[in-house]
Amino acid sequence: MEHETRRSHREIKKPFWKSWKFWTVFIVIVLLVAGISSCVNEFKKESASPSTRIYKLNSDRSVKAMLKHYNPEIKYESISGVYANSDGSKTVGLNIKEAGSDLSDKMAIRNAGNDVLKTWDAFKKSKGTNFANIAIMVTYPTNNGQIPIIKVQISGNKLKSFNKSSSSSSSVPSIATKYWQRNDMPALK
Repeated sequence: MEHETRRSHREIKKPFWKSWKFWTVFIVIVLLVAGISSCVNEFKKESASPSTRIYKLNSDRSVKAMLKHYNPEIKYESISGVYANSDGSKTVGLNIKEAGSDLSDKMAIRNAGNDVLKTWDAFKKSKGTNFANIAIMVTYPTNNGQIPIIKVQISGNKLKSFNKSSSSSSSVPSIATKYWQRNDMPALK
């Protein structure tokens, strides 16, 4: 009789959720789903690029919103434009305030050039190439207050051919329609 009891225990099957094989398969499936979900989320983050956003650029407010969207790290001190000239063209002028008095003059001028490139790139991304003139002045803190170190102008036509990825701060003078730099600052060449 004892032999039958052992035999019946072998024949009785455990519920499937108590099997180690079930839990192994379950854990593998959970890890696969989590990994796929993570990859999909990363893909969505990369595909939602800010370069797809287009602004009307028909007021100081819309230009400021566009610049804040593309370049939140740059301090745009003032923006002033004329968005309906008699000939239908638009012009805008803006001031960038460079921060930090601990920068060397060479680093300050390089940062100013890079800020100009980023600003031009923002206008190009948002289809702001229909401006007759985009004027930018970059100021830098000194003991005598904020002083202009770079003034640049670029036309919309010239902005159309601008490519930020193939430009560096040293190329700003050659890209700009008009370029001025303070004499006591190192040359941006």
